[in-house]
Amino acid sequence: MVIGITRDESGKVVVVVDHGDHRTRVTWMALVKAALIRKPVPIKDVIDEHPAPMLAELPDEERAVISKRYRDLVQIDTGSLRGNPEADRLAGILNPDYDPKTTTPAQRLLTKSRELAALGEVGASRAALYRQIGRIGEGPDFLIHGNRRTLSQRLDEFDPAVVEIVREEVTAESQRPRKSHRKLLVRIRSRLDRAQVAEEVTRHQLGVLVSEVSRGRGLHHPAKTRRTEAGRPVAVYGAQRVSRPGELVQVDATPTTVAILGPQGVLVPAVVLSAIDVYTRWFVALRVCVGAATSRDVCALIAQMGRPTVTRSGYPYELEMWHGIPRLVVFNDDPEGEKTTIQKVIGRKPAIHPSTLVFDHGSENASDHVLGFAAECGVDVVFCPPRQGHAKGVVEAIHRVIADVESTLPIHKGQNVLNRPNDLELAVPIKPQDLQDMLWEYAIDVYANEGHRNLTEAHGSPSPLSPAMVWADYVTSFGELDRPADPWLFLKGLQRAERLLSPEGIRLHKVTYNSSELQQLRSVVMQGIGVRARPLTIFYDRLDTTRIFLVHPVERHWLMVPRAIDRNGSVAPMSSLVRSQALRDVDQDTRRVLTETEIHRLEAALLTRWIEGIFTDRQDGRYAAIEGAQQRTYAHDLEQASDEVLSLAFPEPDLEPNEEPTLQEYPECRDDDEEFDYDEEIDFDDDLAELAADKSSWGMA
Repeated sequence: MVIGITRDESGKVVVVVDHGDHRTRVTWMALVKAALIRKPVPIKDVIDEHPAPMLAELPDEERAVISKRYRDLVQIDTGSLRGNPEADRLAGILNPDYDPKTTTPAQRLLTKSRELAALGEVGASRAALYRQIGRIGEGPDFLIHGNRRTLSQRLDEFDPAVVEIVREEVTAESQRPRKSHRKLLVRIRSRLDRAQVAEEVTRHQLGVLVSEVSRGRGLHHPAKTRRTEAGRPVAVYGAQRVSRPGELVQVDATPTTVAILGPQGVLVPAVVLSAIDVYTRWFVALRVCVGAATSRDVCALIAQMGRPTVTRSGYPYELEMWHGIPRLVVFNDDPEGEKTTIQKVIGRKPAIHPSTLVFDHGSENASDHVLGFAAECGVDVVFCPPRQGHAKGVVEAIHRVIADVESTLPIHKGQNVLNRPNDLELAVPIKPQDLQDMLWEYAIDVYANEGHRNLTEAHGSPSPLSPAMVWADYVTSFGELDRPADPWLFLKGLQRAERLLSPEGIRLHKVTYNSSELQQLRSVVMQGIGVRARPLTIFYDRLDTTRIFLVHPVERHWLMVPRAIDRNGSVAPMSSLVRSQALRDVDQDTRRVLTETEIHRLEAALLTRWIEGIFTDRQDGRYAAIEGAQQRTYAHDLEQASDEVLSLAFPEPDLEPNEEPTLQEYPECRDDDEEFDYDEEIDFDDDLAELAADKSSWGMA
């Protein structure tokens, strides 16, 4: 507490601070600096954590009623109207009747039921409140009944031009082989943006409009194509567990119905070869192949995992590392160009040095070329069992993402590129590099920042996770541990305990660990009758119950002991030491995944750029940028070059400008009349008739 302000001997302003048991003097600038460093933690409100588009459309009176009921339910569940009882306790506004330290959920439910019944509100019974508490995680929208208005009333709220565009797109959707509600909204949003209408229409309102217009059309049924719902894998890769990025990378190729220009100038279906990291679910490499993928394409895919991929035009550029992500940044050296301090990033993605690659038994993978290249790079290769493609379910699930992006683009489609050219007037023949640039933009800007349910479940997170968030957490907490000098040294950061070795193995937290190497230590640690057994110091991760580690008591090398009984363990383990550091500032973590509205807007903007031809001939733009930079560099060097260099580069001609070149003259000593003797008699052959009579001589016998 500040109790006074004065000046010291030098004239500086000092503040007298009372600490209770003693008093100190600090300068005024030190006090202000400390106050600026200690930024207040923003108080969380449960309403802000859940997007509620339906609640935002209600009138003010109805919105207030729904918000009050939702806060009442949150108060029953947590004890606070804002969902933060500790902050309310510090602020002095916590209701003692709902204090979670002194009351139980059943007591709070009974208190709230009596309180609402006294106010005369509807649905105040304990049973009704109990059912509603179970759906708090859905946000306030679950309290709003959807069918409050008729079809005509809902359509009257929108501009007729918007309704007409939606009707046209829904009608065109029935002719497409694949139905995707999410991509349909993206196509409609892109068309609305190009028409410059419906800027105020939200994603929720657009979804309601599409659902009303498409009533009775049966668009929810899947099309009978070669990619049916039954052919999609439903299992995920569970044979191996991963603990860091790059430990397990799954590779697979998927054919598409997108036609691209081949080397001979004909349309060829594109094949997308992708590599997915199991830990982060992020694209670490992606390659568009013309026709079937070959072993050369797979080797190029492996080489792309540790370097960025260029997705923009620009030259020259330099390589930078930003939180484990390599970036190619263009720097301007054009003396006549515009000078700017904003760096232009033309390529970025995570840098992965894979430890194990998962392949299927395709001809492009099972080749000496690929296996030899993987061995040179120090990468292990694991093949899926025959006829069990679902063993690499992570990359198989990514194929659906690529198919959804493919279904949005207005380009040549169909199993045969010459059959069913839908939207032919908008179709633009593209090159493999153009399609690859577009897929990389979608993977980096949209896919990497949207929430993934399987990723959230694998890491055991209470909040949604995106691949970018998982990668950021790893490089922040772990650092780059791809190829450490001694990986066993990191095990000393785990928790440790002393346990006795028994014939069944080592018992830790009701789990038994045993191996043949561990049983060989019985002669060392169990010395005999009357001698006390020697305990072993084991290192373990409390979040990974699949294995423990210990040091050999004699040979002093590390041993890994697996669990004796096969049970489901952790999918993405983290050590307790790193976990404590990662969760130190978890209350101040304001990161979040992209909302449905943000994803919807980004996908629509991506489609609009595609239609406007932004991605077309981007490779030619790179070549033009390289040639332009070389010309500017050449001109700059000549401008500052010495006279000697200029004379060597541009030598002067030997002749004088006014002197005409002398032509070589030849003497007129040839007489063509002397070549022929016109008085000489010419003799003709007399046996031509006999020659014509001989048929064999004419080759016609």
